[in-house]
Amino acid sequence: MRKLKIILSLLTIFTGSDSLYSQSLRQDSLFVPDQLRQYQFQLEEPVQSIEKLRYEKSEEPIKGTLSPDGKRVIMENYKKGQRVKLDAIYPDGRRVEVSKSPCFIDPVSYEL
Repeated sequence: MRKLKIILSLLTIFTGSDSLYSQSLRQDSLFVPDQLRQYQFQLEEPVQSIEKLRYEKSEEPIKGTLSPDGKRVIMENYKKGQRVKLDAIYPDGRRVEVSKSPCFIDPVSYEL
C-alpha cells in the first residue's frame, strides 16, 4: 500500500512537471521581438481609409493597415515612444489629419 502511494506521488510529480515544461515551451515559442511586433491605436470614429501613416517628427513612413471595421490602425515595426500621424478619409469624404501620442499606442495581443 505504501509503495502504491509513493508510485502515485512520483507519477503526479512527473506528469505535473511535464505539463509545466510543455506550457513554458509554448509560451517561449510565442516570443516576438519588439521590432517585429504589431502596434495599434483606436480612432475616434470609423474611417473609410488611411493615407500617409508616418512618425510626426521625422515624417518617416510607417507600414500600417486599417482594421476591417475602420476603427483601429495596426502598424508594423513601430518604434516605441514616437508620436504618429496620418490622413484619415471618412465615409462622407472628409479628409482629416489625425495625430496619436505614444500613450495611446498599444501592442497587438497575440492570444491563442
